[in-house]
Amino acid sequence: MPYKDNEKRKEMCRKYQQENKEKYKEQKKGYLKTEAGKKSQRISNWKNIGIKSDDYNSLYEYFINCDNCELCNLELVEGNVANGKCLDHDHNTGLVRNVLCRSCNSKRK
Repeated sequence: MPYKDNEKRKEMCRKYQQENKEKYKEQKKGYLKTEAGKKSQRISNWKNIGIKSDDYNSLYEYFINCDNCELCNLELVEGNVANGKCLDHDHNTGLVRNVLCRSCNSKRK
């Protein structure tokens, strides 16, 4: 019988979420503005583009604490600008190479 109860609970949850989409959307917006939300979103994006790591938490800390491009030493900032911070990785293996500015990252193969 526990199986049927579990299925019933799942169905009730789906129904509740469907009826409260806007509430969930607002909660998610709020969460993504927190440090935990930003971290979660960035790591999720890395995974989606194929970056592989044994420890995403350590990788995130390394990325966040890197202040200068590891090739040209330019001071890094957040955002889609020439000196924006990028996590450079090998597109074949998914392994991280460096934290670079957007300019160095786009020139690197």
